[in-house]
Amino acid sequence: MSDSERNVTPTPADNLDGYDDLEDFDADGFLQEWQEADRTAVELLREALPDVVEASAPQDALATAAERVREHLTDWPYRHLASAADWGRRLPADDETLWTQAAGSLVSMHGESGLGSHEESSLMALQHADWAGAIIGLARAGVGTRAWPGDLFELADKCPEIEGSYEPDDREPIEFAFELMVPIWEALGALDEHRRLTPLGHWGLPRALAWAWDGSLDEG
Repeated sequence: MSDSERNVTPTPADNLDGYDDLEDFDADGFLQEWQEADRTAVELLREALPDVVEASAPQDALATAAERVREHLTDWPYRHLASAADWGRRLPADDETLWTQAAGSLVSMHGESGLGSHEESSLMALQHADWAGAIIGLARAGVGTRAWPGDLFELADKCPEIEGSYEPDDREPIEFAFELMVPIWEALGALDEHRRLTPLGHWGLPRALAWAWDGSLDEG
């Protein structure tokens, strides 16, 4: 699968082959294209999931998950999430911000995650379409939906908002990246011990993507 065959919108990566050397590279233009891809993806989430946009956070589950993050910052996986979110010594004060940033920190890393280079590069290789397709499909299917890596791949592949289709060789690397994320989302309470979507995950995972793409599901 080439990136241009399956995307929310063509990403700047589609155009990299046109640069013969660094002198030809337009850094400002590249950044603007990525920002536009981010904006388009956030708007897609809002349009595809109006019920999630209108939903309120499950406060008890959110408070429990946020407390767990704060109390276990030196443990796996929370230390990696804090580094990727670039919190430094100051954690977000409110539970919603802290949880959303933790859940989305490995989607678009604001700092070094501390994961292995293979794991980090596998996550960074996922495109807007992969993340958005999987989470739109998961949230639309509702609380209790299975979210094993193979399930997420199938949801992404069948998401009607995403143009194009996967090729056979795409499955293994995409499922590997999702395999990295599933236990992390489970640790955050977005998935239960059977890897099924929880009310917290239904409310929060689309918001985590929006944050990762410098947007907000709650602001049009």
